[in-house]
Amino acid sequence: ESAPPWGLGAAISALVAALAALLLSSTLVLSIFCGIPANAPYCSALNFATPPALAFFGWTLGAALTAAFIWWTRRTAAERAALKLGGMESSAFWVLLVSIGLAVTLDLIIIQFTARTVEPELQSLRQPGVDTLSWVLAFLFMALAQPLAEEMVFRGVAQPALRQALGAWPGYLVTAALYALFHLVAYSPAQPDADFLAYGLLLPFINGLIFGAVRLVTGSTRAAILAHAAFGAFAVLKVLALG
Repeated sequence: ESAPPWGLGAAISALVAALAALLLSSTLVLSIFCGIPANAPYCSALNFATPPALAFFGWTLGAALTAAFIWWTRRTAAERAALKLGGMESSAFWVLLVSIGLAVTLDLIIIQFTARTVEPELQSLRQPGVDTLSWVLAFLFMALAQPLAEEMVFRGVAQPALRQALGAWPGYLVTAALYALFHLVAYSPAQPDADFLAYGLLLPFINGLIFGAVRLVTGSTRAAILAHAAFGAFAVLKVLALG
């Protein structure tokens, strides 16, 4: 694959913009609906006691801003082509099917070593009295907004730049590590525990390796988005099934 028409600076700016958009949009939404200052800890931006609908709305807004930022900053025809968001040679059906199988397999392995059973983003759905709107927004975020934004940043912009700067394997691994750190910072609860590290750091790192591999094997960021969407949809349906 040829070098992308951007360097490490663009990759770093994309990562910073993604984190800033997520945190600022969450703070904005909570400030509007919870008042200024927020009624801590119930309306704290990084506390999973936050009303689920507000948290998912804020995160979805942040993901939309992130995707818009990438699309706006990569405006030339060469840059748009290098994002690899166009058609893909692999079948969407097989990408989704294999990804769901991998999501189930990883989940079955991790639950053998930890008492936690759901991703940090979805912890708020385990509290009683969650309304339908929260479930709808959770699914939209996990299966649409988050995959689109994060794959545009990490597999569309960062991974090609890092592989060009560091080499094939180091760039691939560093991208997955940055993806895991991003999730750790963005979705960390107020008081993380040892079990949180399994779903908050280890699982995102493995997921990052999978999505990165999909991007490399298929040559398509769109395929990585579909794989991520399959993982997100499974995560929400799993919580719904657990009750």
